[in-house]
Amino acid sequence: AKDRLTEALRLAILSDREQIHPALVSYLTGRGIDPAIARTYCREVRYTIGGKEYFAVGFRNDAGGWELRSARFKGGSSPKHITTLDNGSDMAMAFEGFIDFLSYLSLKEPVTVDDSIVLNSVVNLHKAVSFFSRHRVVHALLDNDDAGQKALARLGESLPSSEVIDQSVFYRDHKYLNEYLQEKQHQQVQRKQQPHGHKVR
Repeated sequence: AKDRLTEALRLAILSDREQIHPALVSYLTGRGIDPAIARTYCREVRYTIGGKEYFAVGFRNDAGGWELRSARFKGGSSPKHITTLDNGSDMAMAFEGFIDFLSYLSLKEPVTVDDSIVLNSVVNLHKAVSFFSRHRVVHALLDNDDAGQKALARLGESLPSSEVIDQSVFYRDHKYLNEYLQEKQHQQVQRKQQPHGHKVR
């Protein structure tokens, strides 16, 4: 009976498509993500849990599994793995999750992508070491929490021949990069809404 319950509650992927549902675009925009950037790296994924069908923003990993996000759901499908973007550069970027990866690109002008790995969880860090070891410099944009700082320390220890630079200092007042992006955009909106004084007649 327990096995049947586990099977019923298991997440199963039904399909994925390029066109992202407006509700998901709205979710991404609400988190400060440029929808055009999201469409480049993500797909709309339909999945079931407990016999019910849902959809979410999907980000594929190297093993064919998906990280899934929507306003109501944060999870993923098996197999769990890292996501590698290899453009042949001698510098690499390390991100904890794909929302932070998309946040980084949304903050960047112009949008250019260096070699990057999205860990999709700090437990996958060991899977990224061989890729990072081919790079002279690794910029780490991990979370400003205990797990993120421990992962940063492990990354430094695992890469004796690479320079690991902690970029989380740029968003040290925020737990993660996306939080910083949202705050920055909120401040920009507030500045635009402030009255500019009265014209002198």
